Amino acid sequence: MALIDPKDTLAFHQSRVLAQHLDRSGVPCVLVSNAMTAFEKLGTPDASPEGEALWFYAMNHGVAMIAAGRAPLEPLPAWELSFVDAYYTLLNEKAVRAFYYLVRICTREARHNQSLATSITAMKPLFGEAVATFFEKVNGGEGGIASKFKTSPPNATIGQFVKALQWQFYHAKWSGGYGGKKWGAVTDCLVRFVTGEFSAEMMLDTVWTLAHNNGPIFNKGYLYQMYSPTIYRLLDVQRSGQIPTACLKDSQLMKFTPGALQGWMQGLAKNYPDAVKGYVDWEIVEALGAVHKYPQDKAAQQKLHGMSPAAKAAQAEAKLKAEKMEAEAAQKAADHAKNWFQVMPGLEVEKVTIKRAA
Repeated sequence: MALIDPKDTLAFHQSRVLAQHLDRSGVPCVLVSNAMTAFEKLGTPDASPEGEALWFYAMNHGVAMIAAGRAPLEPLPAWELSFVDAYYTLLNEKAVRAFYYLVRICTREARHNQSLATSITAMKPLFGEAVATFFEKVNGGEGGIASKFKTSPPNATIGQFVKALQWQFYHAKWSGGYGGKKWGAVTDCLVRFVTGEFSAEMMLDTVWTLAHNNGPIFNKGYLYQMYSPTIYRLLDVQRSGQIPTACLKDSQLMKFTPGALQGWMQGLAKNYPDAVKGYVDWEIVEALGAVHKYPQDKAAQQKLHGMSPAAKAAQAEAKLKAEKMEAEAAQKAADHAKNWFQVMPGLEVEKVTIKRAA
């Protein structure tokens, strides 16, 4: 009887760093700073955010399909093993880039804090004096504070540092176009990764969807190229579960699909035909909650293929969901009207039933 090599199983690969929940909050800022600097010195070109997102979503989809048909300790066939190994190897590198990017842009945005003196006083007992005073006397425009983190990081842990950033975005004073709660949501992803609530895999699943006050976060000219409007199309297709198909069939997303990724998707189509359909079904994309509308794509699809059974089912399900939400909203409004009285627009009082003594 042949012995099973643990490295040939899903269980082994699912225990790799990409999928682990690791608390990194105790790592000194200086080590993070040094690692960021070393990464920059590698001279790797800025990555396309669309291409990186496609790498994650397409490979993640393939691994999910493989995992659905294999037991954790079952030896994987050669092609499946190579696919799973590529996912956990390549995406680990992409998670490193995303982490450094989040640290950089959240740090840089903190320079817009309009109540810095008050914030520093409040942050000292919360996150330590070294972190609080780091934000003082930052010069050099947009790059000043980020450069300071690289050259003179605070004598503190990365957990203290990112939590201080997060605290500022939620509690400090900001002008309309900078910082604030939207940047707090961006920093939430960073904090959850640093503290181990998010694995690197979960961080990558989230980072492409993050937006600040003026759109997607990938517009800072650091480690990533400027995003294009296609990123919205990508996320809408991802919501419908059709990214592998889009990598091979959708002309707009194919422009951002690296050749190596197309190769993996061709292999996925060969080994798992259900993963890659003949075309992206735009009726399903819209039915499952697309942010944008795709009338031209739907018209072209209707002309060539008509309405697919899957699209009809998705539309019916979406209609039922909408009707349920409408009914729940109506019931909530009725319950509210039953228990509250409007004195004037914007002012309501709760109705009270007085129980009289017999």
